[in-house]
Amino acid sequence: MDDSLITVKEVADYLKLKEQTVYLLARQNKIPSLKVGGSLRFKKSQIDAWLASSPKTGGQDSSRQRVLVVDDEELVREALKRMVEFHDIQAVTVASGPKAIEAVKQESFRMVFLDLSMPGMNGVETLKALKEIDRHLVFVVVTGVAGENDLFRSVLDHAPVSVIPKPFSLQQIGEVLGLYYEDVTKKAAKYTQA
Repeated sequence: MDDSLITVKEVADYLKLKEQTVYLLARQNKIPSLKVGGSLRFKKSQIDAWLASSPKTGGQDSSRQRVLVVDDEELVREALKRMVEFHDIQAVTVASGPKAIEAVKQESFRMVFLDLSMPGMNGVETLKALKEIDRHLVFVVVTGVAGENDLFRSVLDHAPVSVIPKPFSLQQIGEVLGLYYEDVTKKAAKYTQA
């Protein structure tokens, strides 16, 4: 058994992920890691065991690579869908929390773009319900509320999230997608140079 310690860069190369994603997975305790002298280190044997026990989300299950967009405003939903699909990632849109729950029960998603202020079931309630169904979902809160807002503070208590303020840009969407999907930042860079 190989118990050698490896660095974040070595894990990123081994798993074919970005270093930022390895840091995020370690911070969320989704990948086995340890701190040595203030730096993250990984035991190769633990990484191999983690890989063997993890559900396969790679190329075989492309449905797991999809994004769910949850927003009560149709214009926002469609804009987000177009921006996600610009990066060659399939997006599914729904207009409410209950419809998001239904979608996640029926299909697999990797990421959820979620509005906080929705009528009926708000974004925090939706996030909690979705986490119960699939604890591996990555959440990106897309909202016009922030800072001292109780709803905004509440969502931060329930899960690690990325936050994108409204109005948002293609670059912002590309940057957050780039944390979890390969080749996204390259496409965004080509678009901004054109």
